[in-house]
Amino acid sequence: MKPSNHRFLSLALMALLSATSLQAAETEIIYSRGDSTATVGTGSLKAETYDVAQHIADRALVGLKVKGLRIAFPFTTDLSAGQAWLSRELPTIKSQRRQEADIASQNFDPKKGYTQVDFAEPYTITEEGLYVGYTFKVAKSTTARKPLVVSGQTTQGGLFLHSSDVYRTAWHDLAADLTDIAIQVVLEGDNISDHAAGVGYVQEFDGRTGEPNVTTVQIVNHGTQGVAAFDYTYELAGQTGSGHVELGRDKLPGIFGRSATFQLQLPAVAKKGAYPVTVDITQVDGFANDDVAHAGQGLANLYHTLPIHRSVVEEYTGTWCGYCPRGYVGLEEMNRLHPDDFIGISYHNRDPMEIMSSGQFPSNVPGFPAAYIDRKASIDAFSGAMTGKVFGIDDFWQHACNVLAPAEVDVESAWTEDSVLTATALVTFPLDRADCPYEVGFILLSDGLTGTGSSWAQANYYAGETGWPSSMDTFTKGGSYVNGLTFNFVIVARSGIAGIENSLLAPIEADVTQTYNYAFDIREVKNTSGDPVVQDKNNLRVVALLFDKETGYILNANKAAAGTSSKTPSAIRQLARSTDKRVRSTVLYDLQGHCVAMPGHGLYLKVETLEDGTVRTGKVLR
Repeated sequence: MKPSNHRFLSLALMALLSATSLQAAETEIIYSRGDSTATVGTGSLKAETYDVAQHIADRALVGLKVKGLRIAFPFTTDLSAGQAWLSRELPTIKSQRRQEADIASQNFDPKKGYTQVDFAEPYTITEEGLYVGYTFKVAKSTTARKPLVVSGQTTQGGLFLHSSDVYRTAWHDLAADLTDIAIQVVLEGDNISDHAAGVGYVQEFDGRTGEPNVTTVQIVNHGTQGVAAFDYTYELAGQTGSGHVELGRDKLPGIFGRSATFQLQLPAVAKKGAYPVTVDITQVDGFANDDVAHAGQGLANLYHTLPIHRSVVEEYTGTWCGYCPRGYVGLEEMNRLHPDDFIGISYHNRDPMEIMSSGQFPSNVPGFPAAYIDRKASIDAFSGAMTGKVFGIDDFWQHACNVLAPAEVDVESAWTEDSVLTATALVTFPLDRADCPYEVGFILLSDGLTGTGSSWAQANYYAGETGWPSSMDTFTKGGSYVNGLTFNFVIVARSGIAGIENSLLAPIEADVTQTYNYAFDIREVKNTSGDPVVQDKNNLRVVALLFDKETGYILNANKAAAGTSSKTPSAIRQLARSTDKRVRSTVLYDLQGHCVAMPGHGLYLKVETLEDGTVRTGKVLR
């Protein structure tokens, strides 16, 4: 009997050890795309019921189990009826109400900070992914609190929102507008690596042949530990390379799903075309990376002619308009930040700089101030699409400029007579096209306009206001009227309300420049009172605009001082320390893609990283 007992005990011990081993293999992790300490709230400021969701479809999550959700609230006063849920599809909306989720749901009481809600049965994630979401009710309307905590990071599927009032008819995809919702998913599973990372995306980009290009790559933490550094390899058009990245203060925490981006410098390609860009994360903090999503692919669209898109901001203003100073400041600030590329045009009304009635404006102006970008979208010349005392026009303008323009536009001008300025638009398309749905037009601007008397005094409703950026000091620290201003970007003449018929011809041949001339007679440039409006010919600038013939939208533009060309070195960005206080770092690369610590004379690629992680690139001449 003793041998049998020994065998029984041995088997029992083995079973116990096996069970313990299996239990130890089950690891609990937190998945979250955004900042786990996020406290920034948003919302409708109304008493209503919110349904909030995020789509989870990361390949590295397949096979892991969802145990619960950790849901963030900035406050809990007047919040009730909390319900966490999981669903394979976004629950349908019927009679303006969300239907039941098809996987699981669990009621909870909202608490300030993160409230953890566990489901009765863990759910195993499939390749199709799932929606994680929650519902709650705001009992009373309040203007001081917003109940939705966002993460500060924007990813596809990061925030879907439905509510009983503002968003009542359907789910709305709001990640691009409000950033991701700050929700944490509690997961468990076995064989989860301590050190692993995936490629979230390799950004598709438009670049130029014959020179290095830059793309953005997202790295996503798929391990239990943080990511401080990693190694990668890449391939483009048969060319391979490798690199090492130290994330520094952007180090990823030990949270599954947290991500960072880095700028990948790519070698030159001679031939025009669309090329796959493959990136492989090979090591994470010195450990071999065996993550399921260790590699990713994007697309490089390379052209011989790569149009630089310069979006145009047209503002409508007048010295009598007390709210117009913010547009005055907005255009000045944008020109300071982007002196070579920003094109602002100021249309004046009922003051000495008015050259046309409001009925002749190219856009509908129901009141002043008003502004449009590329004649497509109504914006604010200071805050862009945002509201309040925020300088948002910069981000909005840069976002518009990121769209590839159909053609590169240059402009040059020459004084053919003492009072006649002949402007030439030079338009180069990157691709062949049988038809030509485009036209060019011209606008003559003047800087440095000034005068005395009440009609030149700028009405100012911002006197004594607080909370504005320092760029508004002239007005917030000024009186109800501000005298002695110098007005820039003022339109004093134009070739027409839109493009000139037959100014560009079909068929379009790629990389072949079409030109068109137009003459401005300065003697005929007068305001609506019949008085000359040009005060100094040296302050004139010509703008050439590329129009869509059908819509009238501005598709691209360029500018040059009178008697010069946009293609001269003075129009190329000069190498200098950025005056933008948001710039965190600046790196220069030569045309072979090598980082240059001490640049000599020549042309360089400049990569600026802002405090919010935004990356700006451009060429600089030293």
